Amino acid sequence: MMNKPFYLAAVITSTLLLSACGTTGQSGVTTSASNATSGSKIDNAISTALSEAEQSGNKQEVLAILQQSHKRDPQNVDLAVKYAKALREDDQINVAKRILTPFTGKDSTHSDALTEMAMTQISLGDYSNAEQTAARALEINSKSGRAYLAMGTAQDAQEKHGDAEISFREGLKYQKGDSASILNNLSLNLASQGHLKESLSILTKARKLYPKRMEIERNYRIIKTLQEDAAAQLAPPPNKKPTA
Repeated sequence: MMNKPFYLAAVITSTLLLSACGTTGQSGVTTSASNATSGSKIDNAISTALSEAEQSGNKQEVLAILQQSHKRDPQNVDLAVKYAKALREDDQINVAKRILTPFTGKDSTHSDALTEMAMTQISLGDYSNAEQTAARALEINSKSGRAYLAMGTAQDAQEKHGDAEISFREGLKYQKGDSASILNNLSLNLASQGHLKESLSILTKARKLYPKRMEIERNYRIIKTLQEDAAAQLAPPPNKKPTA
């Protein structure tokens, strides 16, 4: 079976060739209606291939499709954000930063692009700039759960644990869909402040919501052990009978 990224490229090439053979006016220029139809076919082919790749969980296939899509439409900010996220998750951090840079200048109004840039800066260990970038994203969209996640993560890395806790809790208010990362990071933040009971409570909730997330299961076991050890240290020593 043909590899899907190459299949997608073949579909796009085929569609473009068909458009070149389309109806032309007297000047020999392809009509706008034909161009629109060709563009629609390409968009549909890309969308279908991307959806199938995402459902299959094939990250490399998703990355390849997004790369082709971005080359076709480099000014599409939503596409650039998706592509940059896929690159970051593939540890191509500097490439992701380069893709986002045109959309995250000082006059940027793209909250999602700024948020992804903050995530990229966190991956690069640039926590101070990540916090500032996340703050810019929140100025544009104050109800972005993901921007609060980026903000809290950057603050935590700088040992601003109280500020980070506030950011994570705000993020939970607005996060749509998967909240595993915010729950996980909030629990670790609370643990770092010595609030082991509340940390374990949040991880217990997260385990029920996301039973397949290994990082949550791992952190649950760690925090549970820490709480048990702390409880043991606080327990009074057992009574000893006097020896004769």
